Amino acid sequence: MFEFFITKPLGFIIQLIYNIVQNYGWSIIIFTIVVKLILLPLQIKSQKGMKKQQKVQPIIAELQKKYANDKEKFQTEMMKVYKENNVSMMGGCLPLLVQFPILIGLYQVIQKPLSYLLQVDFKAEEVISRVADVVTRMAADPAVAHAVEAVKNLAPSELANAIAKSYQIPFLTWCRYLEQVSPGSGFADWTLNFSFFGLDISKVPSSALSAIFSGDFTNWGTILLLIIPIVAVFMTWYSMWQTQKMTGTANTSASQDNASTVNSMNKTMNLVMPIMTGVFTFTLPSAMGLYWIASSFMQIVTQYILNVYFDKKGDDFVVKVPGKNRKNGKKSK
Repeated sequence: MFEFFITKPLGFIIQLIYNIVQNYGWSIIIFTIVVKLILLPLQIKSQKGMKKQQKVQPIIAELQKKYANDKEKFQTEMMKVYKENNVSMMGGCLPLLVQFPILIGLYQVIQKPLSYLLQVDFKAEEVISRVADVVTRMAADPAVAHAVEAVKNLAPSELANAIAKSYQIPFLTWCRYLEQVSPGSGFADWTLNFSFFGLDISKVPSSALSAIFSGDFTNWGTILLLIIPIVAVFMTWYSMWQTQKMTGTANTSASQDNASTVNSMNKTMNLVMPIMTGVFTFTLPSAMGLYWIASSFMQIVTQYILNVYFDKKGDDFVVKVPGKNRKNGKKSK
């Protein structure tokens, strides 16, 4: 079900883009822009809700003072204010929640580009035969025989199954190598352009550590892959900081208890999310990190633009209080 509704459509979209630009990195970036544009109405609604949440904070502060000795009454009145103004405390999380299925599906597409971009059917007899031919040629070349050591002794059908499940990206590099050493060998249709500004985004950034620890600085393209998780971590942190600054949750919480809880949650998220981003983008193919960077960049830019726009339309944010009418937290005349 998930594959049919999420993974395959994502693969089809990226395939269309790749057929035009002929570069996997730019395909990911253009795909990210397309996704962000599709999700833009949701982001507008979410950010408008966060802006309203910011506007009701002075009202909540008044309620906190009024019912300082009656927390139950304060909670009831606060919920009335939120309900009256259609404010959802979780509204800002919606774009992030929607992106999770996209991330999972995109991970499958990036890990298995032969299946989802090139539409290779690993159960077809012709494909099984071609896969076996690639591995046989690689095993016969002393310079690269080690690359197929783990699969070279498998039967053809088992070999094709293993490649389909776990070795699609390495297999693409094998096909590219065979085409380079023997042009016209017949595997050009099983290659993709993973080069992005000199970086091979099919590789995992963690592979740079092996080169660094061994003192091998001959392949700077591999070492520079570490830039991707570093930038991804910074972009994640900045995006979260921007959101918290916009909503003012750190300084305008409804009560001291809530302020302490919110600040504690913010500090935890500010630590946990960048760490999770670093782990994911460090251990997964660099194409995933590139998507994360592009997505965070688009989030930051659109959030800034929308914030400026909503600030200019401040008078449109009418704050309603049960029994009163207010505009931007002030009594209307």
